Amino acid sequence: MDHPSLTPPEGKHELTRWFTRQIWQSLGEPSSGADCLQVSGDGDLGTPFPIADLAAASFAVSGLSVASLLNAAGLDAPPVAVDRRESVAWFDVPMAPTRYIDEPDRHGIHSRWMAEYLTADDRWIRVQASFPSLRRRMCEALDVAEDPGEVARAFRAQTAEALEHQLVDAGAVATIGRSLAQWRESDQGRAVAAEPIADVRTTTSRSARWSPHPLRPLLGVRVLDMTRVVAAPMATRFLAALGAEVLRLDPPDGDEVTMMKANDIVIGKRWAVLDAKTPEGRARYRELLASADVFVHGYRPGAIDALGFDVDARAEISPGLVEVTLDAYGWTGPLSHRRGFDTILQFATGLAHEHARWANEDPGRRLPLNSLGHRVDGSRPRILPVEILDFSTGYQLAAAAINGLRRQLMTGKGSLTTFSLARTSTLLAQPEFTAGPEVIDLPLPLPTGTRVHEMNRRPSRRLEFPVRVDGVDLYWDRPAEDAGSSAPQWATTRAGQDR
Repeated sequence: MDHPSLTPPEGKHELTRWFTRQIWQSLGEPSSGADCLQVSGDGDLGTPFPIADLAAASFAVSGLSVASLLNAAGLDAPPVAVDRRESVAWFDVPMAPTRYIDEPDRHGIHSRWMAEYLTADDRWIRVQASFPSLRRRMCEALDVAEDPGEVARAFRAQTAEALEHQLVDAGAVATIGRSLAQWRESDQGRAVAAEPIADVRTTTSRSARWSPHPLRPLLGVRVLDMTRVVAAPMATRFLAALGAEVLRLDPPDGDEVTMMKANDIVIGKRWAVLDAKTPEGRARYRELLASADVFVHGYRPGAIDALGFDVDARAEISPGLVEVTLDAYGWTGPLSHRRGFDTILQFATGLAHEHARWANEDPGRRLPLNSLGHRVDGSRPRILPVEILDFSTGYQLAAAAINGLRRQLMTGKGSLTTFSLARTSTLLAQPEFTAGPEVIDLPLPLPTGTRVHEMNRRPSRRLEFPVRVDGVDLYWDRPAEDAGSSAPQWATTRAGQDR
């Protein structure tokens, strides 16, 4: 069903609270749980959307979930506070929290393979081909060399509809740029609008293996991480900051294994490689899944099922498992199994089109636009200043995992909670809501901690968390590491269990 028309909430920071309540209620929690939230920080980015409010709300629900967990364990529920400006800074690129001491002003995403191309019928198609496998599929489908100029000429020679089908069928990632109205009126847009922000289902039961600690609430929790790119890794990184042991698994030939070094995405985690397509790898994966408390994954729907571990098998192998996941285009509708990334969904759902349209209404005040750190005109659909869909959905995933642990602690029941980037876009693009008049200009000069950390053999400091849960220490006890630095086994043992 379509969502009813909304009246914009009035009062300072009330939109942050509104977003918080919407997400919190979708997680199955009472909206009154967000009443005690403390919100600070003014302004928003130069866009038509209330990005700072959604960014802060995403951190807020993560903090509220921690407070709720501690309260369920018989401890006092601590106050939760969130800063809107700091939240936006954590959604900026370079990714938070690392700030290199020798390069404090580094800013923006710089990839010639994250781009849009004009087609024969004067429409724009956005591609995500920064990963070698995706670039190869795109260029093979177009029958061109891996050269941006040849790619541009191939796009200009065909219509948008034909190109989109051709690329998607080849396993590449691409979408036609659409307006907000076109997305809302499409079959997929209507399907996504009818979905909840978070779909929570309970599964099998077992007794809890741990109990929360007031300073490090997730100490002793095991998190199996099979995530990709940005959104879901943000969730597991937040769980690691609360004391959880996070073990990330990647296939040995995965793009992120072959092209990425230690980075902010894997701070606090152990990063192993495992070929789950081999008998030995499947057996090891089964052992890890059986001994995990939380399973976070972000592969395309059906990818893990294809390994022989569908949702029913996972619940049977690991009773009481707390599972959270996301997809790109939503879980229903004709595009539900399509590959996608944040910038692709911004193009597909109309955010990029609206960003440019809004700027061109008042070019003297609104141009140039900030598009992922680049100053650009409004001559085409433009990506927003930050990857709001990835980061926002990621912290919502973290909240779902923590709430799932609380549910498992209280009732023994496991759970499966699903999200999508498309649904987060629908939440952000409420037609009644707009950004405030005070513009936040990125990058923001925000305070960092005094401790010096190493990242890729360079000295750095880390931004302070934008969400504060009174009495809870948010920090990582492991540096970022390269893929394969750790073995595919738990670092800790439990009574009666092997690693």
